[in-house]
Amino acid sequence: MDIRLFFCYNLAMQRRLFIAISVPENIKKRVFRLIEREYENLPVRWVRPENFHLTLNFLGYVPEEKIPEICKSLEAVASDKPAFDIDFTEICVGPTEAVKKMIWVKGGQNNSLDALRYSLDRELHYSSREKNKFIPHLTFGRIKRTLWNKLKPQPQIEREFKFLLPVSNVDLMESRYEKGKRTYYCLASFVLNG
Repeated sequence: MDIRLFFCYNLAMQRRLFIAISVPENIKKRVFRLIEREYENLPVRWVRPENFHLTLNFLGYVPEEKIPEICKSLEAVASDKPAFDIDFTEICVGPTEAVKKMIWVKGGQNNSLDALRYSLDRELHYSSREKNKFIPHLTFGRIKRTLWNKLKPQPQIEREFKFLLPVSNVDLMESRYEKGKRTYYCLASFVLNG
């Protein structure tokens, strides 16, 4: 078998998965009203409202037959964890002021969120590649850096933007590339009820 055909065949049997927290419609509306009012003309590829979420763990390409096992793990973790809120406070560039790749709304450190992520990592035998503490963030858009760097003066993005994100479930999501766009599908949702 041709190696290119073998690779395409194996990739087709895998799905690009991640674990996320959904964002309620009222928060999405508030965020995207702000984008339209304050930031719409910036050189940024904005996230579509239906794709707006908080990523907990990116699992990558996973063989389809592993999905039931992942769902079982997610159910075990969710049944042991209570619902909680995440306090979001500001809009800023990320991941740092020096390295501007995204515009996001950033939340504060959250022990319940850290405990949930730790339990998911352990249950899924997943080792996080992040060296620093996880900072909860919701990505609004990805900066088109070549165009961004030409802007003089640089846009001021930073501003206070406060809300509570209720976390009552975790979702197993699939990312697909369809018709030139990244689209996310919820494969299963697991209620936190510890």
